[in-house]
Amino acid sequence: MVIYNEAIFKNRKHAAYLLGERLREYNKTDAVVLAVPGGGIHMGSYLSQLLELPLDVIPCKKIKHPADPNKTVGAVSSDSVVVCDAGHELPQDYLYHQIQMLQHVIRMQHRNYDKERKQVSLHGKTVIVVDDMLKTGDTMLACLKSLRKQLPDKIVVAVPNVTPQAIRAIAGEIDAIIYLTIEPKAIENLYSEFPEIGEEEVLKILRESSVGPREENY
Repeated sequence: MVIYNEAIFKNRKHAAYLLGERLREYNKTDAVVLAVPGGGIHMGSYLSQLLELPLDVIPCKKIKHPADPNKTVGAVSSDSVVVCDAGHELPQDYLYHQIQMLQHVIRMQHRNYDKERKQVSLHGKTVIVVDDMLKTGDTMLACLKSLRKQLPDKIVVAVPNVTPQAIRAIAGEIDAIIYLTIEPKAIENLYSEFPEIGEEEVLKILRESSVGPREENY
């Protein structure tokens, strides 16, 4: 596994620019940028323009603890489930219903996204999976397990901020990871600007994803 380390950032686009400098070898290749919405969509959009690569998305959802919504006990993609140790202590009917509900939401998102962009085949491709940070790695792991079923040739995860725990969690599913900072506990205030990204903005970015590179001010 290849690991790079650098930097600090002002916002998601600035972080994407810094990641892009480390991803120049993929410029104009057959690689695909795969964003994890919401926070990863801004970064994925900018990276796809910077590197002149197609953009696609892979929605995943966190399973929240019933007594503490700030605590994550697992994550799901459209066809994969990851449950951490804390999740195994919960009632199985709670987990079952959460998984069913979240996967229904993801399928609905896929339908909306499919209206806004041309789907990209990932078979045999290098896939650059982008998010705005990795804390536990559960959500990314669910995405990666789903992605593996599409038989890509190589998976590169590119994130601005990552914890050692997250690196350990996803190490077996990736070929390389590129990050800008590593912290014992990933925190949002490493960004000067960190707005919430709603579903409408994700759809808007997908509609505009065919637009060529543009200048950005940070």
